[in-house]
Parts: sequence; C-alpha cells; structure tokens
Amino acid sequence: MKVVYYFTTIVLHYLLRPYLYFRIIRKKESPIRYREKLGITEKKRNDGYLIWFHCSSIGELKSIFPIIDYYLKKNQILVTTSTLGSNEVFQKKYFNIRNITHQFAPIDSPQIVKKFFDKWKPNIIFFTESELWPNQIFYAKKKDIPIILLNARISPKSFIKWKLLQTTMSQILDCFKLILCQSNESKNYFTYFSNNNVEMFGNLKFIIEESSNIKNEEDINVQNRIIFIALSTHNTEEELCIKTHISLKVKYPNLLTLIIPRHINRINEIEKIIQKSKLEFLVQDSFSNVKNSTDILIINSYGLTQKFLKFSKFVFIGGSLINHGGQNPIEVAYNNSIIFHGPYIYNFMEIYNFLNKEKIAFEIRSEADLTNQLREKIHRNENINIKEKLVKMGREIFAATIAKLDQYIIH
Repeated sequence: MKVVYYFTTIVLHYLLRPYLYFRIIRKKESPIRYREKLGITEKKRNDGYLIWFHCSSIGELKSIFPIIDYYLKKNQILVTTSTLGSNEVFQKKYFNIRNITHQFAPIDSPQIVKKFFDKWKPNIIFFTESELWPNQIFYAKKKDIPIILLNARISPKSFIKWKLLQTTMSQILDCFKLILCQSNESKNYFTYFSNNNVEMFGNLKFIIEESSNIKNEEDINVQNRIIFIALSTHNTEEELCIKTHISLKVKYPNLLTLIIPRHINRINEIEKIIQKSKLEFLVQDSFSNVKNSTDILIINSYGLTQKFLKFSKFVFIGGSLINHGGQNPIEVAYNNSIIFHGPYIYNFMEIYNFLNKEKIAFEIRSEADLTNQLREKIHRNENINIKEKLVKMGREIFAATIAKLDQYIIH
C-alpha cells in the first residue's frame, strides 16, 4: 500500500494546478499564495534550529498556540495550515512577530515534499491530531528528522477504516518518536497499531490563553440586550437558530442573536435565510451600528470569538446537528457560558461528557428543543463558574506536555 500511495501521488501531482485553480474560483484558496501548497515560496529560512508545526484548520491551530508561544521564545518557528481561515487567525495573533512564519501546507506529493524539505530543513516536526501525510512522514524518517504527533486523535469511525490498512498504519506510526493522545479512547486506538511511545496527558484544547491583542469591544449598543450566540455554524444550523430567535422574540423583544459561521464564505446563504424571515440584520465584525431593532448580527471575520463571548451566557455550538462531529466547546465553557449542542459531538466526546456532568452543556435535537432550553435558561438566569476548574486542568496538561516535549527539543 505504501508503494501504491507513493506512485499514485507522483501521477496526481500533475493535476494539482488545475485543482487549485478550481478552488481559487470557489474562493477556497488564496489566488496569490496557493503556490505555497506546491512547495513554492519566496519566504526565507533563517539560520539556526527550526521547529515545524503543522495542523489543518482553525481549531487545531488554536489548540497548539500555547505550545508554539512557549517555544517561540528561543526558537525559529514554521507553522503550516491548510485553510484560509486558519491563516487569517494566525496573522491576527502573530502579525509582525519575528522568528515565526506561516506557509500553506505542502500537498503530499513526493515532488512537493522534497522541494518543501529542501527549502525549510526542519530540525523537528510536530503534526497535530490526525494529520498523517505518508510521503512527508516517510521522507522525514529517511532524513532522520524527529516527528511528534500532538493531541493525537482517532475517531471510532476512522479506527474501523484504519484497521483495513493495519500494516501501512503501523509503518506510518512507527516513524513517530512520540504520540501524545488527547483522550484514553484515542490512546487505545493508536496503541492497537503501534506501541511506539504512545502517551496521554490530556486534551490540549483544555489550555485556553486569553488573547492580549483583542481590543475590548464597546458594549454601549447592547448593554440592555439578551445575547444568544450561534457559534461555528454549518449549513441548516443557522436556519434553526434564526427560527429559535423568532420564537423567543415574542417573550424577549430585546433578544439579539449573533451568528458566527464556521466558514464566512457562506454569509450570502445566511443572509438569504434571514431576508425570508423579515428580520433586521447586520453583517460586520463589531457592535457598532447595532440598534434596538437589530435582530441578527452576522460576524464576517475569523478569530473574534473571544471578543464576543464575554457578552453572552447562552451559546449554541455548531457542527453538532449535522454529521460533522462538533466543534471544540472549551473556549465557550471557559467564558462560563451555557452551551447547547446537537447529538453529533464524537470529535469532542470526552470534553462534552465532562461538561454535561458539570451541567454546563445540554443536548438539543430540534428547533423546539433549542427554543425550550434557551427559554428556560434565560428565565432562570443562573450564574455558573467552571472557569477555575478548566484553568487548573489546562495548566496541568500544559506542564506535563512541555516537560515531555523538552526531552526532544535541542535548546
């Protein structure tokens, strides 16, 4: 299977430019920086020790920010991600900071992988969660570059698929010097394929650092509003939250719903749904221009979740009413907000189980469920405090993780 993958990716390499051009048309790639995915960049590698962190999208990137920040103090850092949104979040956090560079992740063809490694010459590599790219991994192993898998995760569905390729998966995982799992379930799955230094200290997503570069949002326009946030929403989930707003508006005319979609290129779709409902809405990245008559505020920029969370005690987290697996709820819980979520939360099952037991998170399956639950929580107006417990857990996970990683870093 390893040989088949290698030669297949050699052939497919010649179709990559048309593929990326198509994605540019669909506004899923940068029309300027797409060449980075082909291993082409004008960015420079400075002399010295280079740590390469790779993750796919926003959630994975934010989960390793504390690790990046720790090693950025003394090392040169390269961060690669795959999505436009993750690049935007990176740029907001590390704008004009020396010793750290972002590049879009190289596509896993042998031609691009060689070009990328010849350019950057990483001294150590950190991949995150389930980002396992065979050509990159085997090339790093061949060059004797240590690879570590951070916050490693295998879902039950993926485990079933991986078992069909057990020999290949074992070969891939045996290339890693260390695999740090985010849950005991994932640790058991990884151990099935490899006993190669698999450990579990906890999910890195429990480590939350409040962003110091986020400006305090002026709340004068919303100080008398009940704010409900629909966060990281996907298709169909916005419509459910909009209908919930309509149902609750009768009893709570001061209700303001913020929609923070997972992908902002879907905003036009969301606008059309709201227009049909005849609600008053704005599309922007602040509370400016919000009037008492404004029903819905659609946030049109990435990386602003913390900025708005502090104004709301009631948050629906998307990707959970569709078969997507949910989004990370820790940042919301850290804000001491009540969380509503759908049944599809298998990507964060252990975290949600913890929050459900703490009576912070509540499952809903329909518009009626969300309306009833939200009405009850607004009426009861209870204060919750889970932040201190989460901070303590995060500090313990961070300390244990850094102590382990320091064994592999040359300072």
